[in-house]
This record gives sequence, C-alpha cells and structure tokens, in this order.
Amino acid sequence: MLRALFNQWCKVNLMLQIIIGIVLGLIVGVALPDVGNSVAFLGDFFVKALKSVAPVLVFILVLSAIAQHRSEHPTNIRDILVLYLVGTFAAAL
Repeated sequence: MLRALFNQWCKVNLMLQIIIGIVLGLIVGVALPDVGNSVAFLGDFFVKALKSVAPVLVFILVLSAIAQHRSEHPTNIRDILVLYLVGTFAAAL
C-alpha cells in the first residue's frame, strides 16, 4: 500500500510535487499552526543544506565548463570566474 503510493508520487512531475508541497504547507500553517511550528526545523534544515551545497555545486559546474573549453572557441570565462568569486565572497559575509 505505502510502496504503491510512493511509486505513484515518484511518477508525478517535479513541478507538481513542489506545488503540492507548498499548498500542503500553507494548509498546515493556517489550519494547524502548532503542528507547523513543531516541524519548522525541517524547513530550516533544508535551507541550511541548500546554502551549504550551492557554492560547491556552482564551483564544480564552473570547473566543468573550464575543463570542457576548447581553445579555438571564444569565451567569457574570465567574466564568469570574477562573478563567481565576487558572489562567493559576498555570500560568505
């Protein structure tokens, strides 16, 4: 029963899953604020996890772009690297 429900959920489009999650979160927050407060740590954990993973992911993507660059093709990689460094340093502050 639970496995079939999980398999059905996995077949649903990711955008629809996000919208359903937002709607359910709003319903819980409005109808049952005590329950919403008790699970607020999950949202905090998710945001902190995204903040910790995002710079590493961007760094790996920039490195991948540099590694795949061919010298005969013009590029703006210097601008991208400067923006990455400035963004990373600004986020660290």
